[in-house]
Amino acid sequence: MLKSYFITTLRSLKKNPVFTLVNVIGLSVGVAAFVLITLFVRDEITYDKFHTKVDRIYRGISVHDRGFVFGMADPVIDQMKSKIPGLEKAARIDFGTRTILKYKDELVFEDELYTADPEIFQIFDFPLLYGNENDALVADNSLVISKYIMNKYFEGKNPLGQTLKFANNDQTYIISGVLQDIPDNSRFQFNFIKTFPKVNTGSPWQPKGLFYGLFSTPINTEELSAQLKEIAKEGGYPGVDQINFLIEDFGDLYLESERSFTASGVSGDKQFINIFAIVGILLLCIACINYINSATAKSFSRLKEIGVRKVAGANNGHIQKQFLIETFVLTLISVAIAAGLAEICLPLVNQLSGKHLSLDYFNNPFNLAFILGLVPLITLLAGLYPSVFVSRFNALKIFKGGQIQGKGRLRKSLVVFQFAITLVLVFGTLIIKSQVQLFKSGDLGIDPKGVLTTAKPSNIDYPVFKSVIEGIAGVEKVVASPLPYGQSTSQMPLNWNMDTEKEEMLVSYTWTTPDFGKALGIEILQGRDFEEENSDDFNNSILISEAVAKKLAWENPIGQSVEVFNDKYELTRRTIIGVYQDINVYLKTGAPLNVMFPSSQIYNVNIKLSGENQEETIAKVNTAWNKEFGETPFEVSYLEDRLAANYEKEERFGQIFNYFSWLAILIAALGTFGLSAYTIAQKYKEIGIRKVLGASVSGIVVRLISNYVLLILVAMLIAVPVSFYFMSGWLQDFDLRISISPLVFLSGFGLALLVVILTIGYESIKAALSNPVDILRNE
Repeated sequence: MLKSYFITTLRSLKKNPVFTLVNVIGLSVGVAAFVLITLFVRDEITYDKFHTKVDRIYRGISVHDRGFVFGMADPVIDQMKSKIPGLEKAARIDFGTRTILKYKDELVFEDELYTADPEIFQIFDFPLLYGNENDALVADNSLVISKYIMNKYFEGKNPLGQTLKFANNDQTYIISGVLQDIPDNSRFQFNFIKTFPKVNTGSPWQPKGLFYGLFSTPINTEELSAQLKEIAKEGGYPGVDQINFLIEDFGDLYLESERSFTASGVSGDKQFINIFAIVGILLLCIACINYINSATAKSFSRLKEIGVRKVAGANNGHIQKQFLIETFVLTLISVAIAAGLAEICLPLVNQLSGKHLSLDYFNNPFNLAFILGLVPLITLLAGLYPSVFVSRFNALKIFKGGQIQGKGRLRKSLVVFQFAITLVLVFGTLIIKSQVQLFKSGDLGIDPKGVLTTAKPSNIDYPVFKSVIEGIAGVEKVVASPLPYGQSTSQMPLNWNMDTEKEEMLVSYTWTTPDFGKALGIEILQGRDFEEENSDDFNNSILISEAVAKKLAWENPIGQSVEVFNDKYELTRRTIIGVYQDINVYLKTGAPLNVMFPSSQIYNVNIKLSGENQEETIAKVNTAWNKEFGETPFEVSYLEDRLAANYEKEERFGQIFNYFSWLAILIAALGTFGLSAYTIAQKYKEIGIRKVLGASVSGIVVRLISNYVLLILVAMLIAVPVSFYFMSGWLQDFDLRISISPLVFLSGFGLALLVVILTIGYESIKAALSNPVDILRNE
């Protein structure tokens, strides 16, 4: 019996090549997209989850009432070990940094240098290729390196006992371990792990790093945070009344925490992940809808076959099995093709997402099980309704020529749903592209063109550096700041009305040298800029952004006083001397609520070049740098590129969204073509009669297409409010944002209309041009 079903299935698929091809392509594309999105989403939601004890690992940080965020003091961690039951292991890990490695008389920048306690290897799963996890970080000068560093500097040979020297602190370390390859979806991508000094200098309450703890069982983080507050009070923690402790589940940090505390600043975006997951499901739904529509439409051309089977004794169950097996075979073919398509498209997905994803079906049990599991799932999703639908046909009505076809309400509803999904994706893509374009070409409030940014050589005084570089032809100005410009501080407090009822707002600080604004073209709207030789400006003055001025609501803010923290985190009172145009470079960090004041801590410099021969000027800077500051490698980047990195995630999101939108359009077009081919075939008799009665070709074509245009209009009515609601919410995250234009929706509707006309047009024109005599003779 089963063999008979399969033989009939193969005959049916071969007999209807258009149906077979359209559905195989539609399902293959939809499944391939779903597989790739699932692979991406799974990688994101399993970030850091490869650690076997991840459900018992927690991170602890300190949060000041003023907004400062820092590590946890050693005395608090020490007290935790004795007073918190269930704490099995505790380790400090500092914020990863960049370093200068001195190797064979060469100076090389290297990233991902961390300092950690030996217990790190008992808490996390970072096995060593060489060395022993139990004592790799015990000695004062021990250093664990990555496999990448081993291959780069030691030709892949066992480097245990070899030394590496860091030029930053002129200290030599002995290599005591080599890490095995770290999974890509790990927040820690160590290149170097060194030990904390055994002898502590400075205050014991000065945090050395973040706390990471392994507990015997999962804990209540809020209860532990409260316990730490009490422990700190008992231990005499200075200023503890203004400090709270935040304990976070390590496995949730990537998607849930606002603070990365890693060298690369890695963090996920839960909103993006949810959107991609929904898009993947919707694309699969569109592909299944295509099959449901075309299968139910095609079933009318098989009425006699169904009638004969029922007369021969087949019951509804037999008919349903036949159609489900047809769906199964077609799905099996489609999934096999989809698996290959996904493999082919994977490099593009990796390029767009910045990941290194791999399908590797035969070496990855999950991926193989997932792709195989899609076959029965899609068979049921796409095949269940058509099989039940055709099995309900009455054999007597079929042979009597009675009315079999209904009004097709379900098919029309599915077409509307399909195009509504497609339009939502198209609208979303257009809005994202417009927003990213605004980032690229909008008024940022500064002019970053021709500005180089780099770290100042640590052993050189800033005035010396400034004098040397500004003496080079083609260099207009050198300005500096503690942080690379475009890398904002955390939200910090600004107080006003200190002498009455003190008020406070959180703003972003920009610590700079006094000539910073002039070099970057920041426009002063009111008051004046800093004066370079004015020491009072350096110590007592501040510039505020236009947005801050509006929030302060003073008629004239010039001359008013505010309180801010200086670069040493001391609360100081400063006088407002000017208001500058809002700067929109931080996207989601709270700008343009921004203030600017001078700093004595200079770590990063910005070099403003003249407009001509910039490459030649950079070469001159390189030469002077190597001559005067040879202890630090020369490495610069354009500020424009650094600022572009602020919206890199959004740009990638838009590109990926764009591809999936086009896939949705392709799948919808295939479905519309397949459905229209069968529905128009059912109307040939009506078309013949209309032509005999004098209907024109254009009139018939318009009539055939108009039904689908009406469905597109209904889909438009659904898609517009849905898109507007969700995309408006997404745009609210940005300080610099577009207004959603009606042109976005008109453009999307126009595209959908064009797709319908092109896909239905051929069959409509073919039917309208047919000879009515031939049609009616055949009928």
